[in-house]
Amino acid sequence: MTAARAEEQPQPAPPNRTAPVTLLTGASGGIVGALAIMLAQAGHRLVLSGLDQPGLDAVAAAVAARGAEVATIAGDLRERDLARACVDLAVARFGRLDNLVTGAGASRPVPMVEMEDDEWDRLVDLNLSAVFRISKAASRQMIAQGEGGAIVHISSIAHANGGANLAYGSAKGGVATLTYGMAQQLGRHAIRVNAVAPGIIDTPMVRNGFAQHFDALVAGAAVRTPLGRLGQAEDVAAVIAFLLSPGAAFVTGALIPVTGGIEILSPISTIAKGA
Repeated sequence: MTAARAEEQPQPAPPNRTAPVTLLTGASGGIVGALAIMLAQAGHRLVLSGLDQPGLDAVAAAVAARGAEVATIAGDLRERDLARACVDLAVARFGRLDNLVTGAGASRPVPMVEMEDDEWDRLVDLNLSAVFRISKAASRQMIAQGEGGAIVHISSIAHANGGANLAYGSAKGGVATLTYGMAQQLGRHAIRVNAVAPGIIDTPMVRNGFAQHFDALVAGAAVRTPLGRLGQAEDVAAVIAFLLSPGAAFVTGALIPVTGGIEILSPISTIAKGA
């Protein structure tokens, strides 16, 4: 694992010291990359964390082009000191931290009996334990500020059905439990904690994981999903943006599916027709 590297991007506009400061993990692209652009347009100041520095640079450039202040920090969240480094960067660059979105994650389709123990450990560490560590670091900062905040975790529909990788699905189930417990413990500090559970979303992780079967995945989603399509990164990002907004001021401890309804069982008449 490589050491973290923080970079500041050129700032095209005068700083807005009243704008919320939001830390995004897994921000090199996909759902969180789309979210970064939405939040930039909404006036957030952003700290972007991700494993892929070129990907971070591309998202940061898109954010800066929309007039938002942005800083990046590249590194692997399995490194125990990276969570604190992300929060420290937010405070050093912007003076505070108001929101956290935990989007870093990884998976691949593999049967349980073919999974090595090391892969289980790696995926659970990244998809669950790292979420705990950065949530703890961010929560401590928000509590110290005394002004509340908002945290949104990205879980998965796999928390309910196991998914194509049981380490990933189990970890995402843990993220759901973490959401409920954090909401209970942090509510008295005016910190709201929610999660989204995406279904099949057209992201690089899904495209790479199902590269040989992606067309079949699209066709299957058209049949199985009431809305008749795969989700897009922006579909999930928009729900997260709402959960960070004042419009969700009385929402905490929620796990919101963003699935197009794929988890809804088809009516028996539809099954009987083979549709």
